[in-house]
Amino acid sequence: MKKISVILAGLFLANSLHAHQIVAQKEGTHYKASFWAHGKFIDYDKYQLKGAKSYDKLAKELNTGIDFTGESAKVLIDGKPNMITFSFDAGYWTKTMQGYKNVSPLDVKGVIFDSLKSIKFSKTIFAWNESFTKPTGMKMEVTPLVNPLALKPGQLLPVLVTLDGKALTGAGFETSDNDDPTFKTNKYGIAYVPLQKKGLTVIAAKYYTPQVEDSVVENIILQSALVFNIK
Repeated sequence: MKKISVILAGLFLANSLHAHQIVAQKEGTHYKASFWAHGKFIDYDKYQLKGAKSYDKLAKELNTGIDFTGESAKVLIDGKPNMITFSFDAGYWTKTMQGYKNVSPLDVKGVIFDSLKSIKFSKTIFAWNESFTKPTGMKMEVTPLVNPLALKPGQLLPVLVTLDGKALTGAGFETSDNDDPTFKTNKYGIAYVPLQKKGLTVIAAKYYTPQVEDSVVENIILQSALVFNIK
C-alpha cells in the first residue's frame, strides 16, 4: 500500500509540488529566499524558511542569519556570497476525494488516500569556485561537476545527487525547462542535464520514501534544487 501511495504521489507532484523551489535572490543590501513556481515567484509563510548558509569567493562559509522581524524573511550575510543554500519546510500534503491539499491529515474530515511531508533544499550559485564541485553537506544535494555558469543552451551539465552524503541512484528530476524529464541518476548518483535556454535555471532532484519519524503522515518527499543563471 505504501509503495502504491508513493507512486500516486509522484504522478501528482510532477505537475504540482515539484515545480515549486526555493531560490536565493539579491534585494537591495540583503538577500532573500524567493519561492519559484512555474517561471514566477509566489508568496509563502516566512517561517517556512528554516536555514541559510552562504559561501564566499574562496568557498569559505560566511556568517549568515535570517531576520524574521519584517513581513518577509531577510537573509543577512557578513560578506559577499558566491553561493547560498537554503532548507525549507513545504508542509503537509493530504490527498482526499478532491485531490491533494496543503493541509495536515489531522485537519481533514473523510477519507484520506495519501499523506506527505515535503522538505526542500536549494543551492543558488552567483559566481564560481572549483570547490563548489563538492557537496556542502545538506541532507539532499545537487552538486554541479563543472562550472554551470560557463555553459550555454544546448550543452549538458553533469550533476551529482547525494542523500545523507551518499550517491543517490535512480533520482528523478524536474527543471525549469521540463516538469518531468525522463533522465535519472545512474549508479554513481550522476545525471547529465540538458540546458535549453538562457536565464534563470532550476534543476531539482526528487526522492520519495515511506517514513516513520513523523506520526502524522505516511510518506516524505525530499527535493533539492541547483539554481543559476545562463548568460
